[in-house]
Amino acid sequence: MKRFFAMMLAMMMMGTTAYAAEEREKVTAIPKCQEVVFDGHEVVMPCYNIDGYTYLRLRDYAENVTKYIRYTQHCFNVEYDNEAKCINIDRVSKYVPVAGVDSYVVGENAKEAIASDAGISVSGSHIPNGYYKGYVIDGYTFYKLRDLNDLTAGLEIEWCEEEKVIEFTSKPFGFTVDEDGGVFRKPVIYLYPEETTDISVELEYDGDLTVTYPDYGNGWKVTAEPDGTLTNHTDGREYSYLFWEGEGYGEMDFSEGFVVKGEDTVSFLQDKLSAMGMTPEEYNEFIVYWLPYMQNNTYNLISFQWENYDESAKLNITPEPDNMLRVFMAFKAIDEPIEVPEQKLPVLNREGFTVVEWGGTEVY
Repeated sequence: MKRFFAMMLAMMMMGTTAYAAEEREKVTAIPKCQEVVFDGHEVVMPCYNIDGYTYLRLRDYAENVTKYIRYTQHCFNVEYDNEAKCINIDRVSKYVPVAGVDSYVVGENAKEAIASDAGISVSGSHIPNGYYKGYVIDGYTFYKLRDLNDLTAGLEIEWCEEEKVIEFTSKPFGFTVDEDGGVFRKPVIYLYPEETTDISVELEYDGDLTVTYPDYGNGWKVTAEPDGTLTNHTDGREYSYLFWEGEGYGEMDFSEGFVVKGEDTVSFLQDKLSAMGMTPEEYNEFIVYWLPYMQNNTYNLISFQWENYDESAKLNITPEPDNMLRVFMAFKAIDEPIEVPEQKLPVLNREGFTVVEWGGTEVY
């Protein structure tokens, strides 16, 4: 997205006045009613066929995305600035209907469509006039369907030729750790058997281990006490936990999570980690490690990873634990709050042989 707007800015610097100087184009718009499916919800939308492409009213699209699409990060609001003659699209808000703007009916007769000369601003970034061609019909602005989606919601779009239906599908709010690989920071593993036990721990990591302590070798073999004290078989030394870091790849799922002010990081983590069943010793070590990365951010988008983390870094422990909690936190610094469904978190049952692990990664 940053690259996209940088390209737009470069085009502005080069000058894009030719479009504004030209006489506004007039074309014929053929009315039609198009069946559109938004995350499984069927809607018949009034639209026009212009030069073989489907054009929808911007407000109708915004309203249906907000009403039917599952993940709120796709929602956007639309406002028109009469003074600046600019359509303002806010990609971090839900659509707010405008009083007096009724549902649109295309009718049966073809109409004259005039090329729009209004500018477009997406979350404060201006797009040069004419880059996305819109047409004004009956005083409303219509845009090509794919351009609309590109400008606003970023949904998956598919055309079903057999049924002549357009399908929009939402995507979980996810980030790839990094195109060149990301760091899985300080996963530490605590072992709490009910009695003194020899334990073997093997890690199947989809990446490269960069640091381990004690040395991983071909796997950790330790004697664990009920209080979590570990004696490593290789060097005979005592440890509090097993530690590893690695560089690897993975998709971080932010379809659910939390948006937290940087200054509220401590209270948030204390509440959530303790509610999941971590002891003060465990969650205090977690907070001490991650606080410097998070507290000075305006906001943090936080989501705890579960199935995808287990797939990227599988643990094989012998004997098999009775209960295990693997807390892997992904977070991304953001400047403005966004809406995201609140994540439901598991609660650890600490009965029997219990294993606790925590770690995390920052997504840029």
